[in-house]
Amino acid sequence: MKNNEMRIRKLDSSVLVAKEEPFSCEVLSKLLEREGFDVVGRANELDDLIQKIHTKKPKCVIVEANLIGKETNHLLKELASTTHPPKLVLYFNASNSKELSKALDANFNGYLYSEDRLDELYKCLLYIQTQSKYYSDGFKDLMKKLGLKEIDSDTQQRLKSLTKREKQILYLVTEGLTGYEIADSLCISYRTLANHKQNLIQKLGIDSNRHLLKFGLQIKSYLDSI
Repeated sequence: MKNNEMRIRKLDSSVLVAKEEPFSCEVLSKLLEREGFDVVGRANELDDLIQKIHTKKPKCVIVEANLIGKETNHLLKELASTTHPPKLVLYFNASNSKELSKALDANFNGYLYSEDRLDELYKCLLYIQTQSKYYSDGFKDLMKKLGLKEIDSDTQQRLKSLTKREKQILYLVTEGLTGYEIADSLCISYRTLANHKQNLIQKLGIDSNRHLLKFGLQIKSYLDSI
């Protein structure tokens, strides 16, 4: 009975596969079809991927980080314009904290590492049908290696609400700079800095300036790319 239930759940999810290398894209698509997933399209370029998302209307998109490159925001904007945006699973293959922070900031539904086994992909596709976020063990290991911690979606949303200047200030707080040193380094007045800090406290939902440093240290790795 369990196997039948698993196959029904797999058939419920139409999938679009996007990988730079055509042969690799074709192989992955065939493997997914063999497992019962409905593969409705393949793409090897970003423009083609966006077009097929609009025309094929998949429930899930599997995409390589290399294929998106620096156009993540463009892709997310296009998805937001669709009536029923698909869930996004990212295959991450870089090895630096800056790129990883950007990937996490994009808030995909699933995160896989390029060296993960296919079983991880299958588990991810099933998981995100009913749950909000999936991180493979390989991706989590990479996060730990690069000094990043997994943060919940609420914290991600709070960080997204910060302005560039507010993120700069929070980062400098974690570096141990005094208020006067931060104001001087950003060429702003101490009073302006105080206003920025008050905005940070409100947006982050913390109690006071005393907790700003603690919060900043917990998510510092996500601010390293600023």
